[in-house]
Amino acid sequence: MNYFDRGKKEYKAQNYEQAIELFSKALDADPENAYIYYERGLSYFHLTKKGLALVDFDKAVELQPENPFRYSSRAFVRDACGDIDGAIKDYKKAIELDPMDEVAHNNLGLLEEKKGYESYKDRYAKADELAKKHNDFKGVPKEDNFMNNYVKIGDHIDYKDEENAQEVKGESEKSIGGELKRVFTSKSGFMEFVGFVKNGFKI
Repeated sequence: MNYFDRGKKEYKAQNYEQAIELFSKALDADPENAYIYYERGLSYFHLTKKGLALVDFDKAVELQPENPFRYSSRAFVRDACGDIDGAIKDYKKAIELDPMDEVAHNNLGLLEEKKGYESYKDRYAKADELAKKHNDFKGVPKEDNFMNNYVKIGDHIDYKDEENAQEVKGESEKSIGGELKRVFTSKSGFMEFVGFVKNGFKI
């Protein structure tokens, strides 16, 4: 088992310090891998080391500037650090790169509402429209307005980076681990996941 796989194992066990140490070793061997920075950033975030988490998310953006998930995930951390303006800017960039991302529309709406911007209403409407259009939410009625709650970026929902995740993890798609990876690294799997967290999470 390589450092990355061991780090993921420690992360799942909520041993975040050990996970960080292992992800750091994985980065020594592969310093240009945005996915590993993302995972280490999540571990820092769980330890409330938000500044260090932001450094890793910044690096992930630098390495993959055309990946919209990099901006939406950094936006979540920026908001947690109190940088609402920076978070809004990142969500707007994520939407520019992926106009069909209902989570980014929804979370941007919440931040715009915080700032007192009237545009938040349009964001919510767009988020709900896109969510219903995808129709990928298992067990959630189409007419149920489950958006307008902050959806977090943690717990392996980097659905924009499936190819890189497969390269790093090296797991078989036929395994149980492969199925879990599908849920948290593919967009359809992510959409199913959001159905289960429709009440949202707030820092």
